[in-house]
Amino acid sequence: MDQGDKSRIDELKKSLYSRSTPDVRTKRRLHWTKDDTDVKTDWEHEEEPREPVVLNKYYNDNSMSFFTKLLVGSIIFFVFAVGIGALLLFKGSNLVSANNIDISINGPVSVAGGEPVAFDVQVLNKNNIKLETVDLAVEFPAGTTDVVDTTKELKTLRELIPDIEPGGTGTKNIQAIVYGEENSKKIIKVSVEYRVKGSNAVFQKEKTFEVLISSSPITLSIESISEITSNQQFEMTVVMTSNSQEVIKNLLLKAVYPFGFNFVSSNIKPLSDNSTWRIGDIPPGGKKTITITGNLEGQDDEIRAFRFVTGAQSTKNDKVIGTEYVAISQEIGIKKPFITVNISLDDDASGRDYIGAFNAPIKVDVAWFNNLDTPILNGEIVAQLSGNAFDKSSVNPEQGLYKSAQNQIVWNSITTPSLGDIPAGGEGRVSFTITPKNLGTEAKPITNPNLSVEVSVKGNRTSENNVPEAISSSAKRSVRVASNIALGGRVVRSTGPFPNLAPVPPKAEKETTYTVIWTIDNTSSAATGAEVRASLPAHVKWMGKIDPANESLTYNAVDGQLVWKIGSVDTYSSSANRKQVAFQVGLTPSVSQIGQVPVLVNSAVLTAQDSFTGKALQSTLGSLTTRFSTDSTFKDGDERVAQ
Repeated sequence: MDQGDKSRIDELKKSLYSRSTPDVRTKRRLHWTKDDTDVKTDWEHEEEPREPVVLNKYYNDNSMSFFTKLLVGSIIFFVFAVGIGALLLFKGSNLVSANNIDISINGPVSVAGGEPVAFDVQVLNKNNIKLETVDLAVEFPAGTTDVVDTTKELKTLRELIPDIEPGGTGTKNIQAIVYGEENSKKIIKVSVEYRVKGSNAVFQKEKTFEVLISSSPITLSIESISEITSNQQFEMTVVMTSNSQEVIKNLLLKAVYPFGFNFVSSNIKPLSDNSTWRIGDIPPGGKKTITITGNLEGQDDEIRAFRFVTGAQSTKNDKVIGTEYVAISQEIGIKKPFITVNISLDDDASGRDYIGAFNAPIKVDVAWFNNLDTPILNGEIVAQLSGNAFDKSSVNPEQGLYKSAQNQIVWNSITTPSLGDIPAGGEGRVSFTITPKNLGTEAKPITNPNLSVEVSVKGNRTSENNVPEAISSSAKRSVRVASNIALGGRVVRSTGPFPNLAPVPPKAEKETTYTVIWTIDNTSSAATGAEVRASLPAHVKWMGKIDPANESLTYNAVDGQLVWKIGSVDTYSSSANRKQVAFQVGLTPSVSQIGQVPVLVNSAVLTAQDSFTGKALQSTLGSLTTRFSTDSTFKDGDERVAQ
């Protein structure tokens, strides 16, 4: 670098950093040429320096900047938009808004359940454009039916309203029958869907209407105890009463049981689920009562709720409620008893039904336990006896007082001093015996014999307020008495369905035939699956003759087994209507049997099942021999084998 170039660079630096140097900038060119874009390859010297151009002069000579233009445009657009908005506000437009749609519902705010109700739905169009394809939808609460067909549930009703002009009103009259509990509120939801010309969009407007049910066409009430002990049997009565002026048709009652409830019975037979009853029709002012018996298992201090619903049966399934009219709930508390009572029958304390037998004494033990932390005073135990197999004369009260006129046994502080003051946590036991009566000896036989033992314990305790308070507890056991079924048998020769071959008495190495007759007698309960099994000794021959011929009696020659399959045996089958079969056997005694009484049929066993108690029944018949003593031609000695 020569000295000239160096001096120019120094001057440039001085001008850049000096405060007194004027603002000199190179003028920007607006139009470019090819020469302007050439890049120099080396430093060049100009004979004459270029004239500096001031930039402020450039801006003054050209139009406004881009950002200035954008600001001006935004202001113009804002003014235009405000103008358009004002024009639409004061001059109107074809725009539609749901806020300009008003739905009014004119009808009673209180209705009687089960009675027809009518109300008008009005749709007011405050828009400046016509509403087209106006679809009115009404959603009814559960328990609403059609006014024409009261068995038809009405859930949603849809109606078309003619096009509504700007400022116009569309009206529809709606009718229905609303059911529900007395003083309950029902919500009716009304919605309107509509379109406008030139648009495929669907607009919607909704409104709700509240109706108070002033009275119900049918009322439900429940009569029941509020507290029980676990597994205690109790009754719950549901009463259905009509308040309607018309016949309420095709009613069903549905019970929703809590966990732990076991259905036992009801005065009206339920459907197969044991929780639905077909009530049918109830006339104006009519009443239906259903009493349900069952027991409830649970822990102490638990609360269980029962719910009952009534309504018209469904048109699709007559076992299901299609339209619900009214529902009611009942709570029952499970409490620990103040006194625990347990009944044991022949050492069976399970609580289940006990299976007894005719003329067989049953030992009954009644145990009690004081669950309180305070003493129980003046305790008394009463055992109430009942049932068609109860025999007053068979009761042995032991230390209790037997009141035969009331069928009661009583224990108190006089008969049992320990009952006078039962300490906290104290316990004790009393006993008696009872024998089921043989109903077969009655003038008018009774089927399905049973006994019932119901025990109640009561006493007094001192409450927290030092006030004497009566307390009680109870328990019940049932005895089902099994039927007496018996297998009988005899041997004949001169009577019976078959002729028999001599000689009599039987002689060695000679064949003598006999007729064997089996009979079955039964008493109080039908028996099922009855069958008799026996066998023939090796020296006895099966003759193949059976009477009646259609009886299922078979013989197996391999093992000598006899099987008589009887099937069912009716109650009190005896004498003329007893089950009976006869068959013939032949005896050819050997010389070793001379002087003996040979066996014709080995011992037989009858087995069956009692249809009332479910107990397995059995009867055994000893072996039958050549002693045919029931035959009128029999003489002593005819049974022994002669030479």
